[in-house]
Amino acid sequence: MPPSTSLPIVLMIHGMGTHHEPGSAENGLTSTQKGVCDGINETAGHLGFEDYKFQEKVELHEFNYSKFLEEILLRDAKKAHELIGHIRMLQGRGLLQDVASKLVEEFSEADSGKFIYTHWMDVIYYGLMFWGEKIRNELAAKINELYIQANQTGQTVNVIAHSLGTAVLHDTLVKLYRKDADIRAKAPELDVDQFKFDAIIQVSNVSRLVNILNGIGEPHTSVVNSGPGKCAKRFYNFFNEFDPFTWIKRWDAPIHTGYAERITTIRDINTHDLTEYAATPTVCYAIMTNMVGETISDTTYELGKKAHYDDERNLKKPLDEIEAEFNNVRNAQDMHDKGLTLALLFRNVQEAMETAERLRADFAIKE
Repeated sequence: MPPSTSLPIVLMIHGMGTHHEPGSAENGLTSTQKGVCDGINETAGHLGFEDYKFQEKVELHEFNYSKFLEEILLRDAKKAHELIGHIRMLQGRGLLQDVASKLVEEFSEADSGKFIYTHWMDVIYYGLMFWGEKIRNELAAKINELYIQANQTGQTVNVIAHSLGTAVLHDTLVKLYRKDADIRAKAPELDVDQFKFDAIIQVSNVSRLVNILNGIGEPHTSVVNSGPGKCAKRFYNFFNEFDPFTWIKRWDAPIHTGYAERITTIRDINTHDLTEYAATPTVCYAIMTNMVGETISDTTYELGKKAHYDDERNLKKPLDEIEAEFNNVRNAQDMHDKGLTLALLFRNVQEAMETAERLRADFAIKE
């Protein structure tokens, strides 16, 4: 039986890397849920909501695919150069051996225990190999279950997706939504006119980047947006200007109901961090007002933005100086070569984190 509650359903879809499942949850929250809740709850305090607990305002769900990818990663290789035999399996999908060689050459010295290694492998496994379809089928089944529950309880269904999770969501919904769908079909199908998410919030949207690898739909014109013929009543897209995962193939399509916003603050050298995204006032505001229905005045919101900027962790260098530093390592050119695109992306990630760390150290010395 579904829970007898009117709390809005919020499905979270994590990004790259390892994310703990419910079995290892802390205080009932997975690492992804905790990351989002920590960010929202912190900034809610700046928006006039003391001791706010987002986790008590919604019914949290999570789609976790990291355990599956981690098992493959551990089984496949101890070192990146040993993957060449496995990556050759992709030739039938259009990834030629010379491209595989480029990937292996780029990452052969990567430390298998480091952030950079696990993240690039997640992109390859999902975007280029047949395991992506298994992940999409499982997410489609999860979404179908949530809509069945919502139909019985009157709850709204919302999604917060981060990083690679934005691509997983996009690709799944492109296959899941059909005009005049047959709800009795063996594979789940949803009619775009009858089943709409109340709100979708995408942070560090990489759906266009991953699309060059798997070609599922066209993110700029697909069903994943708001408005007529789209799958959401409201759609929000957020990116940090200094998040290197958004430098290549950035998503920037028009939004019918909702908005997109550029973030320029740096509190953590990992500008891709989910908690930092959730703590950003514009993201926190969108989640609190659209998913929970909280009322936040313009004046309170501006005070919250100032408190976030004044945080001692924030890099308070002039924006033009920060941009000039990051432009030294930014390379946002679009490429048709899949292997070179991935190599460029993760080179940018590593150099961007080093730049943020150096800027913070320089700033601390001047202070």
